Amino acid sequence: MISVEIDHNSGKSLYVQLYEYLKREIAEGRIETGERLPSLRAMSGAAGMSVTTVKTAYEQLIVEGYLISKPQSGYYAARGAVIKDSRKRSKDHEGEDPERAGAQSGDRDMQKNNGTSFSCDLESFDFVKWKKCMSAVLNDTPELLLSDADRQGEPALREEIARYLYKSRGVVCTQDQVVISAGTQQLINHLARILKMMEIVHVSVEDPGYMPVRSIIRDWGFSMSCIPVKDDGIVIERLPVNIRTAVYICPQNQFPTGALMPISRRHEILDWAEANDSIIIEDDYNSELRYTGMPIPALQGIDHGNRVVYLGSFTSTLFPAIRISYMVLPKKMVKLYEKIRGNYDQTCSKTEQLTLAEFMKRGFFHTNLRRVRKLYSVKLQEALEAIREYGSAGNFITAENTQSGINIIFRLNTHTMVIAGGQNGDARSQEIRREMAERLVQTAAEAGIKVRDIEQLDREGQIYMVFYYNQIPLSQIRTAVRTMIEGFKSDVTKGSLGLPSVYEVIRLSGGRPQFLQEHYERLERSLASMRIPVPFTCGELAGCIARLAEESGIKDHNIKIEVDVSGHSMMYLNPTHYPSAELYEHGVRTDLFKGERKNPNIKMMDRELRDATDKAIKSGGLYEVLLVNRDGAITEGSRSNVFFIKNGEIYTSPTDAVLPGVTRTIIIRIIEEAGIPLHYCAVKTDELADFDSAFISGTSPKVMPVASIGEITYDVNDPALRYIMAGFNRKSEQYAGGVQEDNVLK
Repeated sequence: MISVEIDHNSGKSLYVQLYEYLKREIAEGRIETGERLPSLRAMSGAAGMSVTTVKTAYEQLIVEGYLISKPQSGYYAARGAVIKDSRKRSKDHEGEDPERAGAQSGDRDMQKNNGTSFSCDLESFDFVKWKKCMSAVLNDTPELLLSDADRQGEPALREEIARYLYKSRGVVCTQDQVVISAGTQQLINHLARILKMMEIVHVSVEDPGYMPVRSIIRDWGFSMSCIPVKDDGIVIERLPVNIRTAVYICPQNQFPTGALMPISRRHEILDWAEANDSIIIEDDYNSELRYTGMPIPALQGIDHGNRVVYLGSFTSTLFPAIRISYMVLPKKMVKLYEKIRGNYDQTCSKTEQLTLAEFMKRGFFHTNLRRVRKLYSVKLQEALEAIREYGSAGNFITAENTQSGINIIFRLNTHTMVIAGGQNGDARSQEIRREMAERLVQTAAEAGIKVRDIEQLDREGQIYMVFYYNQIPLSQIRTAVRTMIEGFKSDVTKGSLGLPSVYEVIRLSGGRPQFLQEHYERLERSLASMRIPVPFTCGELAGCIARLAEESGIKDHNIKIEVDVSGHSMMYLNPTHYPSAELYEHGVRTDLFKGERKNPNIKMMDRELRDATDKAIKSGGLYEVLLVNRDGAITEGSRSNVFFIKNGEIYTSPTDAVLPGVTRTIIIRIIEEAGIPLHYCAVKTDELADFDSAFISGTSPKVMPVASIGEITYDVNDPALRYIMAGFNRKSEQYAGGVQEDNVLK
């Protein structure tokens, strides 16, 4: 039974309160898609309102698409409501550092995924020992749980933290200097109050860096400088001088670049702080998880001027549900904290604090840390090998920040290049990058894999993402990475979201675009149908293609050109799968698919049709599916044109019924030049067995023999078919050799 609390003294009407409550529960997934809601009478009794009031709320939810009503059955949560709002939730958490945010915003959706969900790996933590420690707290010292939590943190845990930090990180402190809270952001808020008391009004941060810290600093009214980060950490020479300030840094494993500040630079930044009477905020959030070499000592441990505030967290080394973080204050700042301590309640569970103290005291934390280091190190290598195997072609994915932590930063190269800015210029380019990043995150989530976009690093042609390999069981990492990368490759072929667009896919062969003039003319026709001029010349397009080929270093690949209705034009390397010699010899398997293009003469992305055909191809283990219209006629392939052969004569769909492919046009010229009879007619599904042979054509397959359509098989060595294949290959080779287009097409 759904539990709803209604405030009868609220200024809001009862039906509005019920409506808002149910809408939120459905949108955030607590009422699942298809779940049956209580009847009008049952909800009336539970909420303490009339049946009419409940009905009014239900009807409003039906109008907005959150509920559906089934006659004689009841009311149900509608399909699609959760998806729409889950995307909104991911945007709401956009600023969180995924390392410290743990597995929160996306995990509910991931856990509902019908496939594998990688929200955690049970091998990464010994819950049996944790349970023993919690039982000890409950059995041996239950009286401690009958009083309020210490606002600074439980003394037992603060003592264990101080002891552990000295042994592991060289941090010198007493328990009185340790402050415990639920999450780094809460500690930064405490720290902001103390800095204000110290009359510090300016803070420097790393760029790129941890975005929530910037937000907190702005909210507190500090002026802020964003200082660049290089391979050896923050550029100290760019820090302010002659003013009292604070600087927030991650010297051990900078997020998101992974930069490590060497010991010499650490001494330099300490000297800077001393010379300018300033404070260093050292975030050491995952220093324990370093897999090569020895960890460099914390800044706090080599600080003799009492100027370093040290921040740490247990999120990465325990499990995400434990939201325990801590800071170590210099002694002179402890007294300032004591003045504000009484104003704020402790946000960490007292039971969990005492359990963790016992867990550390018994040596279990150290044992588990060794276990996690070993496990994550092996996982890291497995993930890197999988990325190299499945993502290295075309430099599609390159792994970075691979020495420590619980994630991998990777650079996804779409090699996007803007040809023309259109009406909205850079704003449209940025919008497309955001849309693409959101799509990639969603694709990974649907596979049960957690990734996050690092928008600070994204730029033209490249999207940076953080991938949490630690949450995936070791035996499943390779499969998970392959699934993720295959999904990403599919995503970048689907064009930009939001605005209707037309596109062309051009084959780059030997660094030269094949049949460029034909592709440009078809693009021109597609745009003209929407009364939009091509925003660039064929010569400008050729120049951009040459530059893209030179910058990417790729000579044989497909290039996609896309123009939306705003005139924004871009091009990028389209993930390419050219057929093997074996497929050209033996042909490919295909089948039929009931579907039609909305406008077959315009090369416009139809995402709904593409997704449906891709699913059919994958599930059937096929190379292609052939579209069948409402009249039962075969028009074309999902991404190709199709030809049939009978008694040496060629049959293909009328031009006005299909997308007039560039490859198809060249093939028709070859057929006409050879004097082979060509018939433009609709081929019905019940006529398929009457033909001797069939082939499909397109930018990637060129001329590809069809071995079968469903259960019907064809001759892949038909003389007419092999003649056309040879003729097209000659023209393609001439293009790759640099022969002028006019000579090739004569």
